[in-house]
Amino acid sequence: MTTRTRTAFTLVELLVVIAIIGVLVALLLPAVQAAREAARRSQCSNQLRQVALAWQLHHDAHEFFPSGGWGYHWTGDPNRGFGKKQPGSWAYSCLPFMEAGALHQRGKGATGTVLRGILTEVAQTPVATFYCPSRRPPIAYNNADPGAPNRNFGGPPTLARIDYAANLGPRTTQLPGDPTGYPQQYFTQWGSGPQLAEAEDETKFMSARADLFKYCQGVVFQRSEINLKHITDGASNTYMIGEKYLNPRWYDGGQSSDFSLKDIGDDQGAFIADDLDANRNTGPDLRDPRANPADVAPTQDQEGLGLFFNFGGSHAGTFQMAMCDASVRGVSYTIDPLLNNQLGTRAGDEPVSSGQ
Repeated sequence: MTTRTRTAFTLVELLVVIAIIGVLVALLLPAVQAAREAARRSQCSNQLRQVALAWQLHHDAHEFFPSGGWGYHWTGDPNRGFGKKQPGSWAYSCLPFMEAGALHQRGKGATGTVLRGILTEVAQTPVATFYCPSRRPPIAYNNADPGAPNRNFGGPPTLARIDYAANLGPRTTQLPGDPTGYPQQYFTQWGSGPQLAEAEDETKFMSARADLFKYCQGVVFQRSEINLKHITDGASNTYMIGEKYLNPRWYDGGQSSDFSLKDIGDDQGAFIADDLDANRNTGPDLRDPRANPADVAPTQDQEGLGLFFNFGGSHAGTFQMAMCDASVRGVSYTIDPLLNNQLGTRAGDEPVSSGQ
């Protein structure tokens, strides 16, 4: 008798094996994605820590934290120093303290149209440390409004972006019975800044018409020079910088100057002194009897939801905040709104413990 030897699998056996492999892949894929997101979250935390340390080094060198700059038509200028004299954002002032000094110094000594051209190029240069790896890659994104009447730089087709924001504190308004004579709706928004020819005129700044140190309770505002001694609530109990909320629909920068076709909390560059792109609020001014602590609550990025004042992020469950002692902690999106607001004030005398 002749014995036959099988040399191949049957079709049924192959289909069973393929089905088993498919089930295993389906089971493993979420775990792989979770591991990748955990790595990205860790990288984001490390980057935020680097930026927080840059703030501390800036404070050591100049005896105050980086300033908020002049307004959203001004970018950083290496010829204008630091603090209230610097028209650019806090992110620009941090560059020398995070191994990006060469970028900060580009245009040093130049003037006129030459300087304007260089600053326009700098505005398009991304710094990877300012981008959350869970949200988008560190590249320059579409400039939704290249025709804006900028003061010291041009209208480039793209702009570098930033996913982290400094703490403006509560969104302060003119308090009842406390007039300032300034028409701005919120003191933690300071507009476009003075004209180029008015750059040396102190009266053209919002800070000349209102006591911003009094009205702005966070760690940054127009021409701010906040020192650690001003943070009487304690450095470990006060937000410094953290992840900002964004509408995922406009991660790429948006399409036009129309507010409905972009995220106005992300339409300026990282080095431009905007009051929303690189700065966020923690809620309303609790000194105002009309305030609701739940306003401007931290929020996870959501398609189609336009929030311009809020902290938040693309991570599930928590976003990350660096405190004024440069420590970084995860904060739940469900944090008590009152506690979140209290962590945004530098001298509110609230009973907030470092363990909360």
